[in-house]
Amino acid sequence: MRIEKISNQTEIGVIVRNHVAHLTGEPAPNKLQGVLVGVTYKGARYYYHFGQVKLYRGASDVLIKDIVFFIGSNSKVFTATLLALAATAAQNPVTPSTPAASLLPSSVGMNEPCGEILLWHLATHSAGYPDGPCGPPYPFGSYPFSSMGQFLNDFTPPYAPGKYWVYSNQSFALLGVLLSHAYSTNVTSSGWNDSYQNWPAVVVDNVAAPLNMPSTQVDYANVLTRVAQGYVFSDREDHPVFTPLENLPDWGLTSAGLGAGALSSTLEDMLTFLEASISPPQGALGAAMAETQQAYPGSEGLSMGFGWQLSNDYLDKNGGLSGYQTYMAFDPVAKIGVFLFGNTSSKSPNSDPGSALDNAGRNLLGALRNSSADPSKFPKPPHNPQCPSASGGA
Repeated sequence: MRIEKISNQTEIGVIVRNHVAHLTGEPAPNKLQGVLVGVTYKGARYYYHFGQVKLYRGASDVLIKDIVFFIGSNSKVFTATLLALAATAAQNPVTPSTPAASLLPSSVGMNEPCGEILLWHLATHSAGYPDGPCGPPYPFGSYPFSSMGQFLNDFTPPYAPGKYWVYSNQSFALLGVLLSHAYSTNVTSSGWNDSYQNWPAVVVDNVAAPLNMPSTQVDYANVLTRVAQGYVFSDREDHPVFTPLENLPDWGLTSAGLGAGALSSTLEDMLTFLEASISPPQGALGAAMAETQQAYPGSEGLSMGFGWQLSNDYLDKNGGLSGYQTYMAFDPVAKIGVFLFGNTSSKSPNSDPGSALDNAGRNLLGALRNSSADPSKFPKPPHNPQCPSASGGA
């Protein structure tokens, strides 16, 4: 039975505190320096703040809902939305069943001995690709197209696409650049020209701007005074600490990895996105958002929509970068959504603040809807695919 007794902000606030406040405190494994929470409950929004969330630079009086943070792999849902929208909005229309190879530059090939890789395989982590990104140890934010091409040349999927699930930044990096090309007026190319490098503009023009999400972008220069400071936990024997990051994530606008995790946003914008996911707007964009929430024909056993992870009557996604953790989930029937931001990652093998945030987010959604939110279960292969040695190793 769905909960019906929650009727005011005080009751919601108590539930949020009971499930989130324990995440913050003195430096310790699985703790975070600070956590921000946004809740959309049957159309009403609520914002909460636990611990310390300081700004990288700028004023200290920014509203909780307007603090900018990096959403990491939550960006994948936006890339997946572009896929669902591409049949009607792209200059070179494609569908989830379009072969990935058909959008590559003519000078770049891919190995497909076990079956043709389609775009929906990339969007459901079922193409047989490794986590990645594969290549020399460049920061993900400046992942070069040469490494992308080298990976495609060197890697051979070990099994048929669509059969197993392996979380893959490599898949979504490729999906992002292919969709950038599809949305371009340049439908043919011999190399990785600028049509493959336009994901930041494509995702803003086709998703963020139409949904009125003004603080959601890759180039965060214009919102720098609102960006949250990130921290890294170090489990020193004598004195565990949260160390502030000196530098913000560096997303080069021509990186081949943007579609896998480059967006920054705010609680305000992400609640807008969750509310649009709960009640998709009229038109092509709303239809695309609804499509991302369904298992694609042939993918029913993967526990995936496009980008979204599917479980017991709710959908979720998480994300993490150095210094930043995020988690979002929603129940479309109960019309409840949650977004959690934490400002701490960890270098300690005995600490995983991202998983702690994910678990708190699931438990919070479960408490708000009075029905447990169970983690998704995925069909894993006998052995995970690894980056080819020629592309820099795993």
